[in-house]
Amino acid sequence: MTTISLLLLLLLFSPILYSTIQKQLVAGSSHNNDSRASPAVIVGTGAAGAEPKNITSNINTNINKNSTFLAYDNPDFGIKLLYPSNWTKQEDNLRHQTIVGFSLIHEDIYDFANTTLAEVDLRIYNAPQNETSAKFDIGQINTAGEVIVTHYKNSSTTLGGLPALKIINYYYGDVTQKEMQVWTFVPNKNVILEMLYIAQPSKYSLYLPIAEKMIGSVVISH
Repeated sequence: MTTISLLLLLLLFSPILYSTIQKQLVAGSSHNNDSRASPAVIVGTGAAGAEPKNITSNINTNINKNSTFLAYDNPDFGIKLLYPSNWTKQEDNLRHQTIVGFSLIHEDIYDFANTTLAEVDLRIYNAPQNETSAKFDIGQINTAGEVIVTHYKNSSTTLGGLPALKIINYYYGDVTQKEMQVWTFVPNKNVILEMLYIAQPSKYSLYLPIAEKMIGSVVISH
């Protein structure tokens, strides 16, 4: 067998092909780059902060049957959260300020259309000088290329116990994606934290309960 033939066989039977979403968000997308925020800002989206102990293994059993949750801990930034054990955690070779990404990937070695069904990313940005929770708002985020459905910042919107800004949007790129962004300013670290949930619009509502539980489990030391 020639070297060329062997290479063709390896390509043909490669078991996993990342989806467009996986390539864009974990391998790095053109729209989710540093330009989403001002040069000194790191921002994100998320839901109200519930303690991890409140998360159970039967969340949305129609999707995540018999799953359990694992703990993620980043001592450098004092951030903890829970994620489903059947989601893939990735901490290496990430881009656009992402320090960890969690993906639910449909994997079937006989199906060459494997896709990332949903993804939740944790991103950290340096905050601008003299930033405060009161001053931080959507005006500091570059939403070019995004169609904003809604955004709000009120007393009931928090992330890890800190005041948060929540944005729901669509992004129309190579594929249409629906996103939930939750951002908060972390004063003791002088950073802005973003939790980003992304899915194809047809899957967004399906995996939203799990994404909300993950984002709601965030604990920030402050």
